[in-house]
Amino acid sequence: MSQRDVTYNGETVEAVMVGTYTLEMHYDPPMKVSEIRAGAEDVNMLERRILGRADGLNEDFDGAAKEFTEIVKWDISALSAEDLAVWMEVASNLRFCSAVTEEWADAVSGYKRERRRVVDRWNAEAPAHEADLEKTEAAFRFVGQETPAQKAGAALRALADELEGEEAIAYANLDSVSVDLLQDLRNGPTPAAVQRLIENGYITWSYFNLGGDVEAAPIDISPEEAAEDFSDFIDAPRGYEGDVTEVTAIINNLALVAAAKQQSGGNMEREHLEFLSDFYDHLEQNGTNMEYPGVLGVAIQASHGTDIPEDLKENLLGTLGNGLLVLSDESIGGSYHSLPESVIAAVEGPGIEEHYDLFDWQPHISIFSEMMNFSDSGLRGGEQFSVNLTQTIAGQLDDWDTENDDPEGINKPLTIDLVDAQHLIQVSSRNENANHAIITGEGDYAHPLYGLDPEMTFRGLYRQDWPDDGSAVGAMTDWIWEQAGDENEEMRGEALVEFVDLFSDPEFGSAISGTGHSMEGTTLNKNGKEVDVVWNDVSAGQLNPNLAWAWSELFTTYIDAFASENGTPLGDEVSTFDESGYHPGTGVVLMTDSRSAFLEQAMGDENSAAHIYANMVRFGNESLNDFPDYRDDSGLGIISTGDAAQAGILRGLVDAALIDEAATRTTNSTQANAHINKVTGYGIDMAGSVFSEMNFPGSGVVAEGFKIFTKEHFNIEDHPMTPRLVEEYEPWHIIETTQARILQEIVENDPNTGRDLESLAPGLVSQDSNGAYYISLDGFENDATRNDSFRDAWQYVQDNAELENGISPDSALETYTQAYDNAREKI
Repeated sequence: MSQRDVTYNGETVEAVMVGTYTLEMHYDPPMKVSEIRAGAEDVNMLERRILGRADGLNEDFDGAAKEFTEIVKWDISALSAEDLAVWMEVASNLRFCSAVTEEWADAVSGYKRERRRVVDRWNAEAPAHEADLEKTEAAFRFVGQETPAQKAGAALRALADELEGEEAIAYANLDSVSVDLLQDLRNGPTPAAVQRLIENGYITWSYFNLGGDVEAAPIDISPEEAAEDFSDFIDAPRGYEGDVTEVTAIINNLALVAAAKQQSGGNMEREHLEFLSDFYDHLEQNGTNMEYPGVLGVAIQASHGTDIPEDLKENLLGTLGNGLLVLSDESIGGSYHSLPESVIAAVEGPGIEEHYDLFDWQPHISIFSEMMNFSDSGLRGGEQFSVNLTQTIAGQLDDWDTENDDPEGINKPLTIDLVDAQHLIQVSSRNENANHAIITGEGDYAHPLYGLDPEMTFRGLYRQDWPDDGSAVGAMTDWIWEQAGDENEEMRGEALVEFVDLFSDPEFGSAISGTGHSMEGTTLNKNGKEVDVVWNDVSAGQLNPNLAWAWSELFTTYIDAFASENGTPLGDEVSTFDESGYHPGTGVVLMTDSRSAFLEQAMGDENSAAHIYANMVRFGNESLNDFPDYRDDSGLGIISTGDAAQAGILRGLVDAALIDEAATRTTNSTQANAHINKVTGYGIDMAGSVFSEMNFPGSGVVAEGFKIFTKEHFNIEDHPMTPRLVEEYEPWHIIETTQARILQEIVENDPNTGRDLESLAPGLVSQDSNGAYYISLDGFENDATRNDSFRDAWQYVQDNAELENGISPDSALETYTQAYDNAREKI
């Protein structure tokens, strides 16, 4: 047992040493899965002996309800009810212990498999870096350029950190499971424990047939009785003699089934949906005499009940929410119109039903928010339900925003608390079909007052100062990028197109560019000193950084569409697209003005802006890395200008968006420059931490499609501001970076040129341990000697070398840089 081995299925594997690098994990727990499973079987054997069933228990026993007396082989007809209850309790407890033991065996097996996967991946990938660890350092290196040994060391450390982190997560999960299961064995079969075992397949009908706790089982109770029990408990918790958790167990079990159906497909059983419909109908009737009638009145009474413990109160409210979500979902056989009238009225908002105004609606939507907040996070409501709820919330916020034009500040309270609104949007945004319908303005369902109005919806939602900084409202579009490339790509592409196009609408852009809110921050004064500042009338992205981050994820995931020549002045010769759209075979096409308007808003938050900038740099490096290798179908060498044009388009778009956003948020050029420099500097730093050769391709360039870090990795607040003037784009930058790439390509493929340059341009060209030549380019612009070597090397290859595909260095340089600059300038 050590920190770098794993024993699983009788085989021990150890993480190899690569130089001084290896894995340092937790010590491998000395547990054998086979022995744990044998323990579970021993418990089952004891159960069979108690039941007098040496032949074990057949499938009928597991698959359907049985009387206990049908199971026991002994003659127990003379037993008293008390003795029979003891016998049943013992049998069910043994089945419970067996199930917990099986769950522990699976947990240990899962950890061992993950640990083995970690070790196997290290042993497969780490040795590839061993040769580079032995490479000697060049005579000199450019600033920021790592030696092959340093790169290999960094790669090994990064791989070790990644794998050790994955093992640590698996170990923590195992430890957490061990604590939970130990508690289960100490406490016995509590409803929560039994329900978990049911969900994970460790307990079936066998447990209940043995007399297990009925609170977690499908209970044979009528919906009328269930509603009456629920109402009776809410009315008088102290005097209630039943067990209301039997009712919650039924509904929550149905919610578990529904959640599984929503993921895998298929409809709920008709009798289950009818049970829920009848349950809520009777609950609606039982609440008619309260101050707040209907189901929501019952919920209000439960929420305000001083005699109900808080955890039970949350369970009751969440249970009511779960059942409503199940009942509303058309995709599993439910229907929006099966919901109680009080719920429909709250979802659709005031002003639709007669005698149902804002003052009626406010307490209803508040309690409905509580119900949704405590509902199962893995459960979604139906499309019509979600369309209506989202637009009702947005409409109320938009109406308040439109009417509240007092220049001195807010002159009346919001019609809905933002925490309540946030909880509701978190639930309504789970339905992707509803999100798609709202974004595109096309769908099977429409709000009775607002129809399908994307501009109103996003305007109302985006102009608020959200407690979660915009995470909930950002989820309305997160589904587009989180599962991009799946079988619903056309649906996601359509939504992306319509959403990005929305930003080019002048009225919408103006509305989210100035939200009317103020924020405190820091900037530089005219003397270059950092000072506190209050930003007034900030943009939606600056106000809600998590929202801006959601937008930046859309850009990063669909960066090819943002860089595409389709829909730009460059695309006129190769494309007939004159408007944004999704086209099978081509994919997403975005017009230039839509891209620009969207990127300007996405750059409202500094971390999001840096995220965009870093991925723009990454994209440029990838295009530069690929361009020297092309040949046409006949094998003739060519220089592809497509990648160059796309990189130029993206650079032009991002630069312009950043400058425009800075001009919008700041009051003078010093502040604008400070903001731009901070974003670009941090973006380059973050990109540079992923690949060391920031402006030049090579082994450090990340793979295509790689997205630079997640939001948790970005913390631009720690990045210093600088008063220097913004460096305008200069042609020499793309010229020299392209020259550098050409030099790399020639040296790596032409040993003779590599040998000549090793003496002609000392420090620029080196040999690895296998005798192969490579070129080190980092930092050449900061060292005069290296500059001389670089220029000498370029002069030499101009006169004496060509690319492997037969293209001359000058021709390659001119072709690529002209295409890049032409694209950047036209954008």
